[in-house]
Amino acid sequence: MPAGSEGHGEIQFEEAKVEESQVHYLGGQRPEGVSPQDLSGFGWTYRHNWGPRNGWWILNLTSNSFGPNTRAYVSISEGPTGSGGKFIGGARYQVFNVAPDSGVVSIRVFIDWSSPIGLVADYMFVNP
Repeated sequence: MPAGSEGHGEIQFEEAKVEESQVHYLGGQRPEGVSPQDLSGFGWTYRHNWGPRNGWWILNLTSNSFGPNTRAYVSISEGPTGSGGKFIGGARYQVFNVAPDSGVVSIRVFIDWSSPIGLVADYMFVNP
């Protein structure tokens, strides 16, 4: 087992594409589409429901807007597997790493629970 994966097995991976209709722009800026040109110097937020999870995961969110210099900030919490807000339940949720690169922002997370439960991630991105 990789270091740091004690108790819940191997690290698992998944990828999802940004749903442009769910992007919220900071400062009232709202370009028609999401493109690197539109977002240059702008910030935006995005909520992604990763569904039921537990243990270690590396989750890759993809968008043409992401580059190595993208500033990415992430918070995770328990949430319903459909839609809705986040809440504090009995499980511990931890973000260990956030790594932007060309076309992807990867996060390493750990959900300290014995069975899969809802994982919702809030992202904030700034492209300087």
